[in-house]
Amino acid sequence: MKTRNRISVATAILLALAPIAFAQQSAPQPKPPEYVEEKGFKGKVFEVKHRDPDTLYNVLKPLSSGFRGATISTSHEFGTVTVRDFPENIMAIEEALKRLDVPEPAGPEHPDVEIHVHVLVASSTGAAGDDYPSELADVLKQLQATLKYKNYSLMASSIHRTKIGGLSRGVNNKGVAESKLFNVNTSQGNPIFYNYSIGPMVFDGSRILMPSFSFQMRIPLSIGGSTQYDNVGFESPVTLREGERVVVGTTTMAEKGIIVVVSAKVIK
Repeated sequence: MKTRNRISVATAILLALAPIAFAQQSAPQPKPPEYVEEKGFKGKVFEVKHRDPDTLYNVLKPLSSGFRGATISTSHEFGTVTVRDFPENIMAIEEALKRLDVPEPAGPEHPDVEIHVHVLVASSTGAAGDDYPSELADVLKQLQATLKYKNYSLMASSIHRTKIGGLSRGVNNKGVAESKLFNVNTSQGNPIFYNYSIGPMVFDGSRILMPSFSFQMRIPLSIGGSTQYDNVGFESPVTLREGERVVVGTTTMAEKGIIVVVSAKVIK
């Protein structure tokens, strides 16, 4: 009888403790914190003086320890890089910033330039005239001493202002020439067209480089009762100093010569 009572008491105790044990086993275990506090971490704020902090981030990030809690943050507004990491990583980032946070190298100059283009019609007959800009007087003296032509008249004169380098597309111009300058009767009175173009230029500090200067004339010809245009012209590179006048090229049309003179002035 006593043994049976003891078993009953023990069973009652087990039944009473079972819910407690079950509750302890089924209670959810707390997750480890996502952010682990490292005792060895230090923090430092670096001032960025010359470069954009945001652009430096991708360069500095690999220098971090990678431990949970190590951070690198940037502020474009305040111009800062904030680092929280081990001292040796902070030191490596600081050394990298000393090398990277420097003034950007000066790019190529992109000044404005004023270009003067003169198209002359030259002939070996007739009296020498002065129908040309006075700024071409010295050039014409050299032409008269070098070429067979003695008389020069101005067909076209233009001034262009553009930018050297960068996104500049150069210069393009076109027009209509008076046929009387050439003493020719064009087919059915059709006009003579001309055009020239200067590709993107480069300024090396003392010279203006024009990799491509192209000049073309379209002359109407009567062929088989219809009018067809014939092209004459030239294309060549040009290098000139500021204020210098250069004969870019010459071409001929009947008994006449076409001469193109170019000068340029950098506007700083």
